[in-house]
Amino acid sequence: MGWWWVPLMLVLAPWLPGNPGIQAEGPGLWHWVALASWLPGVHPCLLCFGSPIQRSQLCRDITGASLKDPQHQHCLEALVQAAVPLASVTVGSGQHEALREIIMNALHFLKKQRDLKPFEVSLQEAVNIIWVKLSQLEEAPACVPPCGYQPAARIFQCATCRLVDCQFPLDCPVQDMWVHTDEAITLHCDVPFATPADLPITWMFAKDLRTQDLALFEEMQASAEGPLSLTLQDPTPGTIACRLGVLSEPLVRKYFYLNVSGGSVEAEQGLQARFKAVLHWPHGRTPLHHMASLGLGLALGSMALMLLLLATWQCRSLPDLSDPWTSHRPGQQGPPGDSKCLDSPWGRA
Repeated sequence: MGWWWVPLMLVLAPWLPGNPGIQAEGPGLWHWVALASWLPGVHPCLLCFGSPIQRSQLCRDITGASLKDPQHQHCLEALVQAAVPLASVTVGSGQHEALREIIMNALHFLKKQRDLKPFEVSLQEAVNIIWVKLSQLEEAPACVPPCGYQPAARIFQCATCRLVDCQFPLDCPVQDMWVHTDEAITLHCDVPFATPADLPITWMFAKDLRTQDLALFEEMQASAEGPLSLTLQDPTPGTIACRLGVLSEPLVRKYFYLNVSGGSVEAEQGLQARFKAVLHWPHGRTPLHHMASLGLGLALGSMALMLLLLATWQCRSLPDLSDPWTSHRPGQQGPPGDSKCLDSPWGRA
């Protein structure tokens, strides 16, 4: 039968046989309003604001008829039918009061037009005014999947007269993060939807586990105001979670699983770069550092040779004045070894 049979039974109860509440004048107005508001296919947008007594007073002021008069019932039915085109209207939760004012002003417009135009014409004009005013309202932000409580995206549904939130879970899917043991990694707890300012943030860790079970986490860091990021210098395998908002009313929980591998590839890349440089060095050329070593060796060798030659020349050009028994005529050379630089048998003869 469906859920709608409950209000229907409330409306029909006074007509049930043996019911002592049966009255000759028929059901009260609130029965009709309840039925119109809950029957399938009826969109009570114009009935979201104001009490049944206020709407009854409106129809009595417009038609001038009593509650039992068919004109009065026709007025109530017309209000319900006028709400059908507005069934798809949704406004942001912050525009709820603005919508109420638009509807109430339209109903007040009907009351003012009662003696100027037919009721049906005035009702259609009132609906047109509602559409114009609705187009001037700011649209609510769209829900951003896949997770998180998004209060800024909460909307008011005209068809149900209710505030509706985004139908997303608080827990976001686990994100895989790849990192090396000797690398730092930064995790961010920001979200792509609007959030209140100065929300508390809590970071948690479950070592060696890939999980969303909050009972397995240990609190790492809590802050009344941010930061929205956490930097780890020595990452350890496991799941890191961040909670945005207080424990009793969180807005979102994000999860990051750290896939930690061996050392960084930076050192290996450096060695590979040097190896490739050697392989691609032009044929017949020596690398720059080898050229420098060879040049330094040649310079030192040349200097030593020059010093040796200079010392030899000086020793041969000087006479041995220390021997008084030896004399030389001009242009006459002494015997071999006649020098103080050499200690030979000719020098001592």
